[in-house]
Amino acid sequence: MKRRTFWTGLAVLATAALLGSVVLIADHLSPQKAEQGQGRAAIGGPFSLTDHTGQAVTQDILKGKLSLVYFGYSFCPDICPTDLQLIAQALDQLSPEELADTQALFVTIDPERDTVTQMADYVALFHPSIRGLTGTPDQIAGAARSYRAYYKKISAEEAGTVDYLMDHSAFIYLMNRDGDFVRVFGHGVNPDEIVEWIRKVRAG
Repeated sequence: MKRRTFWTGLAVLATAALLGSVVLIADHLSPQKAEQGQGRAAIGGPFSLTDHTGQAVTQDILKGKLSLVYFGYSFCPDICPTDLQLIAQALDQLSPEELADTQALFVTIDPERDTVTQMADYVALFHPSIRGLTGTPDQIAGAARSYRAYYKKISAEEAGTVDYLMDHSAFIYLMNRDGDFVRVFGHGVNPDEIVEWIRKVRAG
């Protein structure tokens, strides 16, 4: 248990360090300027994955909706369930019209265990507007690079657990209707803040 806590702590520290390296231009801009593209080259890009229904998807699924994108894995002991719960709480605060205009994408960084079936079962625990995405190791690595998401496999021996764990960053990326980056939220963000930004971007 102590080792698990240690690796969880490392993941949180990695998240904090990476957050420091991301220029949060949107913090100092109006939603209009944020949507005009400042920072969009740094976060996001092409990907080719498979969703939890078995449908092949690309970055085009970001078009036409506001998207919350999160990288994690279904066997995550605490960080991912916490953040997915926060995403679900934010989605629950949206009006029916706002919800129809918003989606959340949960991208696994553990394709070895996170099959289509596993992802379907897992995202169903949180919210119907969360879409699980998996793929080959190369596809996952490419998507993670595009979003500057860090992850690393930790053996069961190193972690002191029955099975291996994945050390990873924990960002929630907000993308606009064009699939461009608007803002990143850190682990444990208040759902009210997510809702506030969704409404700001929708209002233009």
